[in-house]
Amino acid sequence: MWIKRLLVIIPVVILVFLAQSVFWVPNTNAVSDNEARLNRLVLYMTANPEDMNPWKSTATTDSTISDYFFEGLVRYNQNYEIEPHLAHTVAVTEDIVTLAPGDMPVADFEKRVREQYGDLVADFRVEDAGKAVHFNPSSGAVIEARGAATTLSVGAMPRVRVSFKPAYKKGSITSAVQPEFEAQMSKRLGREIYSEIAPAALAAQALKLRPEAERTKENEKLLLAEFTKWRQGVSAIAHSPIVDFIITKGMRWTDGPFFADDIKKREGLAKLDPATGKGDWFGEDSGPFWIKGPEFTSKDCKITFDLLRDKDFASPRASSYESIVETRTFADDPYRFQVVYGELYSPALSDLTGGLLPYHVWNDEAWLAEAIRKGRGPKDVGVAPEAYNVKRFLAAQERDFRLKPSSMGPMVLEPLNGKLVPMWKLGYQIRLRRNEFYWERKPEYQFVDYYVFEPAHGSETVEFAFTTGSLDTYGARAFQVQRYEELDDRYYVIKRQLNQYEYIGFNCSVEHLKDPRVRLALSMAVDVDSIIDKIHYGQASRVAGPTYPVLPYYNKDFTFKHRWLTKNKNGERAKAGEMFAEGDRAEEDLKFVPFDMQEARAILIDSGCKDEGGRLVRGGQPFKVFLVSVTGPNPRRDVAVLAKERWNALGIEVEYQEHEWNTYLTQYVKAGKYDICVLGWSGGLDFDIRQLWGTNSRPPQGLNYGGYSNKKADELMEKILSVYDPAEQIRMSHEIFDTIAADFPYVFLFSPYTTTVLDKHIVWRKPVTKDGKDWYEDRPVNHKTLREARAPIRYYLGELLRRDEYPKFNPGDIDN
Repeated sequence: MWIKRLLVIIPVVILVFLAQSVFWVPNTNAVSDNEARLNRLVLYMTANPEDMNPWKSTATTDSTISDYFFEGLVRYNQNYEIEPHLAHTVAVTEDIVTLAPGDMPVADFEKRVREQYGDLVADFRVEDAGKAVHFNPSSGAVIEARGAATTLSVGAMPRVRVSFKPAYKKGSITSAVQPEFEAQMSKRLGREIYSEIAPAALAAQALKLRPEAERTKENEKLLLAEFTKWRQGVSAIAHSPIVDFIITKGMRWTDGPFFADDIKKREGLAKLDPATGKGDWFGEDSGPFWIKGPEFTSKDCKITFDLLRDKDFASPRASSYESIVETRTFADDPYRFQVVYGELYSPALSDLTGGLLPYHVWNDEAWLAEAIRKGRGPKDVGVAPEAYNVKRFLAAQERDFRLKPSSMGPMVLEPLNGKLVPMWKLGYQIRLRRNEFYWERKPEYQFVDYYVFEPAHGSETVEFAFTTGSLDTYGARAFQVQRYEELDDRYYVIKRQLNQYEYIGFNCSVEHLKDPRVRLALSMAVDVDSIIDKIHYGQASRVAGPTYPVLPYYNKDFTFKHRWLTKNKNGERAKAGEMFAEGDRAEEDLKFVPFDMQEARAILIDSGCKDEGGRLVRGGQPFKVFLVSVTGPNPRRDVAVLAKERWNALGIEVEYQEHEWNTYLTQYVKAGKYDICVLGWSGGLDFDIRQLWGTNSRPPQGLNYGGYSNKKADELMEKILSVYDPAEQIRMSHEIFDTIAADFPYVFLFSPYTTTVLDKHIVWRKPVTKDGKDWYEDRPVNHKTLREARAPIRYYLGELLRRDEYPKFNPGDIDN
């Protein structure tokens, strides 16, 4: 009887739990204290934000909110291309300090440089005249002055500075960096530009100055080693790229919120008139209200990047800015800012996309005033003013800014708790209000409400809230996508390729997995297409190599040559356990590793394994691999189990272990105590993948968990850091891609889709121009512009608006 009662009671309890979520967020008929439901978007997140400082926090829940407040000098656009943003013009200039040939006048060398580079040469000047260098021909050692007639001398080589500058083009990023200066000028001169100090030439000259009996190969070798050592200490050329920004004028910070007892802050200031756009504050008469703050200038840029390099600021992202040697502002032009690098590093622009901090909040005086107000000033802590470091007594993460930030972005943080902080309701709601002083296109809506659905509530609760009209968007899970696609009268389904891919990783440093053919065979035994269909419900695309397919650095044309053992030139398959003769084997260019158990087994036997009654033996021992995975019901565990079954079917003995995430990652994967693991990568948008694939990037310094090493790949990954031409970056990235993919260090699996479902009350406000006038027209959210963009739908959130009724569109509106 009790069992029957429980079978009735439990579902009812679950339904009640789900239903109560409707009361957490407003549905279409229940609007809170904001203006109409049509004037806001209602979204959700999985945890509370904690810190709005973009340079101190690494939590996604923080950046979900703080990204509305901070913007960069450059940004990634909807197609993941870097473009100017707060700076309307960006030019990458360069200073090269180099030795000029000592056997030709400096004026002649300047002439040759200008012939080579034309108008790109902005300046050429002598830094110093240089000095002659004298060597003892017997030892190769440098001596102070010329002595005997047999002393080897190198004439003075002047050191010159050549400044390169591109044409500045508004709305564009231009570059004049010359990473191949040495090679190009050597070709122009018809000889090595630094041939006078080439170790081999110096060793040969020194040998000639010695008695004939001492002109031996052994002495030449010793001299070569000495001159090589000396040459390594001579800085013949130094590159210094400079990123020059021209900042848009008239952009202002927005400060607040302020309340009734802060009314004096707006005395003499006019309230914003929405019709004219004029005014100095917006909000409610008695609060909260926001004030137009200082103008954005180069001071905001400089203090941001100086703080990032300050150890006392302790940003977790500081390592990305170690190559910066100087930041420059100009007294006569507050809208110009330069970042100077001490070496060639072409991914630098990607690092400069980060949000900038307000100078008027983060300068030393403002920081000190807050410390004194909080009882942490010099007198409070008993430290003399000249020895006091405010950053050590009031850490950046303890400042008010982390919970009450100024804004340069499209939204400001709305207080839901009066003057109390945090301004959001913990575990419930975060509200954003439109920044009426935003310098670019303002959001179509006035408010954004984020409701917090912690994982303990279950994703079903989020979906229930969405389907009842309480939320405007929903991140559908893979198994739900088809259902929503069938409800196309109510919902838009927008898919995006994530900057993420999943893989089965081989430990390339263990003896039995060092051979790429063995890794290829194991890869062939994994049915990737089946994994995508059965585990991810088809909501992913297969990947062939080590880059996110959403980026241009992924080589979509990649193929590798495979000479089949079990297929002949006529396409016929060999009998089980047999292989075709060498001359009969088919050769194919393959885009992906095919699922082929017969070929996989043949490759293993051909690479040294023996078949003993269906079991594979290698070196007299059973061929055995150690596979580790993470515990619990998750797709990666499912992949591991399927792979294990396939390898068992090949005749491989698989020792399989599962561990909870932290143990799995730290004690097995990072420690290299595995043969094969299942993981995934997600993150960056640039082409620098050394951390994952560089020989010198093994843990703990890097993320090359599998100990992969390829000399050609290492050289290419280093060389590309000096390449500033976007087309060449893509070409070289494809070469790196091909090199690594053809080594089979992973079973490259798939890149999942992220699917956003939107209520069809939502429209996209497309900018149009008619009769010489600019305005906005409604278009469906699955419009071609949004549909074909690479960036997530969030990129367009400010251009979306909710309508009271389902809009009716013409068939052509989806593309026009």
